[in-house]
Amino acid sequence: MRRWGLWLSIVVLLFLPPFLWAEAGLLQTLDWRQIGDVAPPPEVAARAAVLVEAETGTVLFAKNPHLVIPAASLTKVVAIHAAIVADRLGEIDLDTTLQPPPESWAMNQAPGSSLMFLGPDQLLSMWQLLEGLAISSGNDAAVALALQVDGSVPAFADRMNAVVRAAGLVTSSFVEPSGLNPFNLTTAYEYAAFIRLHLQDFPELVDQLYARRSYTYPLEENRVGEAAIPPITQSNRNLLLNQYPGADGVKTGFIDESGYHLAATATRDGRRLIAVVLGVAAPSHAEGGITRASDAAALLDYGFDGFDLLRFDHPPIAPVRVYKGERTLVDPIGPGSLVVSVPVGAGERLRGEAEQTTEVIAPVPTGAPIGMIRVMLDGVVLTEASVTMPAVESGGVFRRLWDSVVIFFTSLFGGERPMDGSQL
Repeated sequence: MRRWGLWLSIVVLLFLPPFLWAEAGLLQTLDWRQIGDVAPPPEVAARAAVLVEAETGTVLFAKNPHLVIPAASLTKVVAIHAAIVADRLGEIDLDTTLQPPPESWAMNQAPGSSLMFLGPDQLLSMWQLLEGLAISSGNDAAVALALQVDGSVPAFADRMNAVVRAAGLVTSSFVEPSGLNPFNLTTAYEYAAFIRLHLQDFPELVDQLYARRSYTYPLEENRVGEAAIPPITQSNRNLLLNQYPGADGVKTGFIDESGYHLAATATRDGRRLIAVVLGVAAPSHAEGGITRASDAAALLDYGFDGFDLLRFDHPPIAPVRVYKGERTLVDPIGPGSLVVSVPVGAGERLRGEAEQTTEVIAPVPTGAPIGMIRVMLDGVVLTEASVTMPAVESGGVFRRLWDSVVIFFTSLFGGERPMDGSQL
């Protein structure tokens, strides 16, 4: 039955509207060379890197963004997301307590593994496994979570892949949840997109997991027998949590095949930036940790200091004449406020335009698109949003006949026929 539940979840994630994802699509990539006054970007040691404005999804910096690299322990955030989605779908309960199975004990993990130190005579909740994944980066926690959720590591990897496909990621793929296997693959671009969506859907995880600087396990209540080890406190390997103002996540990673990774987030004045650096080469863990943190800090500084996040109302949109409808003049629906990322000081050069249809024939369904609003800077489109219609039902017989005559004579004298609302 557990296996049937897994495949049902995959069907839900892949073929129905994606559950819990805040919005469809990935990131907006601009050619900043076409825009004036952009500050020169920093040099980073990482093989690949991306900096993203979290609210707009705009890529502010990219270096080899589509280079495929083993994900290492960044994999664990995907495992966390998959588990929380399973909890929200009612398949599991993260408050469930379990005894870690022998396959997940620390002593049975590969040499050199990062660990939360699961072992015999312990009792813990599934939520604590997520803490062990996020803060201690425990490979043992990854194994225990996979076995508890889906009964096997391969089955849980299937679940993780369904999650990233539902998010629109086409290159990233995973074969197990710890990141130890070099066939867990991602790119800086896709991983930044994933982190953006992950934090939009579960913002509470920032304080609950990713911003925590240390973790102690097992606690006294977790030790239920003589074989249980005493508590061990480990520091979060994300050095920015102690060094960079506003830093509050997300995850580090390292295996020999990939080098050192860091997916970092920070907030300042209500803005959140996401910096992903992958593939830092270094002769030691200490130097690798410092270099990836330095790269991420340089990117965050570049984003906060070199770009503004501007919010404003959309340009005016015109009322729509509706023929053969129960109403003859309807106000279309704009996107509300628009938010764009621009170089510091460039706000005065922003230009907005509204392109829309002003005549339609009823019936018109709710949300029918009739135009587009664009915001441009130096001729480059920064963002665009649809103009849509509220529902308009067909009018009475007299209204339909009269408007048919009006449309006929308008077309006869060279006027354009209004758009058919049922075709929008």
